[in-house]
Amino acid sequence: MPLTGPDPTYREVVAAHLKKVLKNYGSYDTFEISDPRWVHSIKGWNWLTCVRFQDHGRTRNYAVFLDSGKVIDDRFAVQTDDCDLQAYSPFERMQGGLEPLH
Repeated sequence: MPLTGPDPTYREVVAAHLKKVLKNYGSYDTFEISDPRWVHSIKGWNWLTCVRFQDHGRTRNYAVFLDSGKVIDDRFAVQTDDCDLQAYSPFERMQGGLEPLH
């Protein structure tokens, strides 16, 4: 286990990264984020947080790996990331997706 917890600014770091790598992120909706978990990946021990969002009615999970307050790896989540098993909270820093149609 790490001596300290995840960087408290992880939400800002993840939001800035996703806004760069997700094409047309503004067309996605209902962003949610999980708390970081300490995991072992191909790049060693680091923090993993999952982001869940709606892509034209389809739920997508995205895994973001962090170390020392920086994104070191990311991908659409795979089964071993366990993103489907996480608890999520609203990811307000990624708002700005689709507006309601009324």
